[in-house]
Amino acid sequence: MFTKLNKLYLSLIAVLMFNVAYTQCDMPDNSLSISGSDIWYNSTEDIGGFQFNVDDATINSVLPGGDASTNGFTVSNSSSTVLGFSFTGGVIPAGCGTLLSLDFNGEPSGLSGIVVS
Repeated sequence: MFTKLNKLYLSLIAVLMFNVAYTQCDMPDNSLSISGSDIWYNSTEDIGGFQFNVDDATINSVLPGGDASTNGFTVSNSSSTVLGFSFTGGVIPAGCGTLLSLDFNGEPSGLSGIVVS
């Protein structure tokens, strides 16, 4: 028979087993995802430009940092759309990481209208 302590212990183990960290490189190939204020990417090809909508939140601004900034991309936003590219023909090398971070109001439900070239 299980005591209350044993049940609690088994419950904790179950929670920890199923609460596995999800990282950028665990995402499906050629995808974007939102995690908190970060936009993550996993790409098998170099990225020359991108555009996407943030659903159910209002974008205030693109924050400094991320691989788009590191690779010299110009990133612009409206209240719902983000657009990024390089005027010099630079690319974000194939791989995975944080594309950029956003400041927004609301709780985004996801990304849509994703275009990556």
